[in-house]
Amino acid sequence: MTTANPDLPCPHEGFDVLVEVTRLTAHDGGPVTGFSASITAACAQCGEKFRWIGVPAGLLANRPCCSVDETELRAPLRPASSDPDFGLGIPGFAIRAVR
Repeated sequence: MTTANPDLPCPHEGFDVLVEVTRLTAHDGGPVTGFSASITAACAQCGEKFRWIGVPAGLLANRPCCSVDETELRAPLRPASSDPDFGLGIPGFAIRAVR
């Protein structure tokens, strides 16, 4: 294992990635109506979190979004055998910056 040089920026050569898949239901104990994967990544050497680029903040059933701090990607997904509209009836939200 190589020791980091505190006088140089970390080269971010290794990553720790966490993926959590959530089963979505309309109410507790209800049938699964969708799935969402939450993905975070950090440098394995220095621990710096990585931010997701090009996705809006929020949680939507029809497209990926990220957390407000951009460190968690929230991506809807469905089984390959399911209908293309599986999970699309799930309510969500998006945050838009006003400039």
